[in-house]
Amino acid sequence: MSHPPRMLLASRGRSSTQAVGLSLLGLLVLLLAGPGCSGDDTLGQQVAAAIASGQLDEAQQIVDRWLSRRSNDPDALAWAARVALARDRPTEAFEFARRAQQQGLDRSALRDVEGVALARAGRMAEAEPLLRAHLAATDRPDPVASQALAEIGLATFRFGAAREALARWRRDAPDDPEPWLMEAEISERIGDEYTVIASHYREALKRDPSLDGVLLRLAETIRRSGNYREAVESFNAYLDRHPDDPDALAWAGLNQLGMGEVEAAERLLRQALAREPDHLEAIKGLARLYQQTGRVEESLAQFNRAAELDPEQADIPYQQSLLLARLGRREEAEQMRERSEQLRAQAAEIERLRDALVRDPGNAELQYETARWLIEHGHAEEGVRWAEKAITTVPGHRPSCLLLAEYYEATDQPDLANFYRFKAAPADR
Repeated sequence: MSHPPRMLLASRGRSSTQAVGLSLLGLLVLLLAGPGCSGDDTLGQQVAAAIASGQLDEAQQIVDRWLSRRSNDPDALAWAARVALARDRPTEAFEFARRAQQQGLDRSALRDVEGVALARAGRMAEAEPLLRAHLAATDRPDPVASQALAEIGLATFRFGAAREALARWRRDAPDDPEPWLMEAEISERIGDEYTVIASHYREALKRDPSLDGVLLRLAETIRRSGNYREAVESFNAYLDRHPDDPDALAWAGLNQLGMGEVEAAERLLRQALAREPDHLEAIKGLARLYQQTGRVEESLAQFNRAAELDPEQADIPYQQSLLLARLGRREEAEQMRERSEQLRAQAAEIERLRDALVRDPGNAELQYETARWLIEHGHAEEGVRWAEKAITTVPGHRPSCLLLAEYYEATDQPDLANFYRFKAAPADR
């Protein structure tokens, strides 16, 4: 089935169900397992209890006092690494783990901490083998390591690997909604049916019914599947608690329009625009409503407004062309039709690149091709990330280095331009 075009590498924020980068359940499992040393169990238990109860400052104070007396104690360094990770300080956690190893701690005792810390620091290629080795060596629940491994798979477009890690995460933390939300994200990226995506949101809500944002995503996903009457219940439940949310009002209005409830749809769409005058979906919804009820000029005015807000959506000039033709403005209608075809071709190209990357995520040439397309079509920030990814995949990847040099030169950043031009030079310079 067809889906709206999406950016290829959407940033993904951490869920509200996580505390300082680690879920409480993950922290408990990680901490109660212990660093794997035979040192001062009492101090270790105190640190574990402090972190498990969310008292990170107290945990830090215990570790600091411990290290002030025995700065090279591998147990103290190991717990310091775990405290740093709990405080979402991955670089610090990694350094403490290395110091603990230098003082004789077996690397396997902190392989989980080291792997998660490296993953959080963006050093995914180094993190992945550590996390895989850690999870393969133990059947003990460790949702933190499973989550980090799943996020690596997601970030590198290896969705099969991500789903394997998600299966372990769900096993280790059956009451955590977060792995189901990541399943939904993967389903969206690979173009699963909306009914499949909705099933993942439902699983997340079973585990935490208070996730109102997920409830809204479920309602909108059901709407996109065409099951308008089924979506009403979820929209109403969300709007009962968030009556002023413009997204919810706009999507609920579109849902009413899908059912043919024109008056209810117009009321909701206007409420959305009263709260956010430039809400694109509400404007397009109102334009469709006018179109369906024969208010051609009013519909065209709304589509014109939508085109100003988002000139890259192919469906907008297509609808403009239809309306202009009905008004007898043939030349303008033809121009809009041509514009729509150009945008559809662009959307097809980004879909092609996305599908190719899903099949072959480690292909530096595809990553470069994606980067160039994104930069040339006004998505520079994401394009730069893909060029950097290509250079990571193939160190010094010449086309990507030259692309970044061109980009930074065009954006008046000569130091970065010179840096990438130097990297692109032949090795025998």
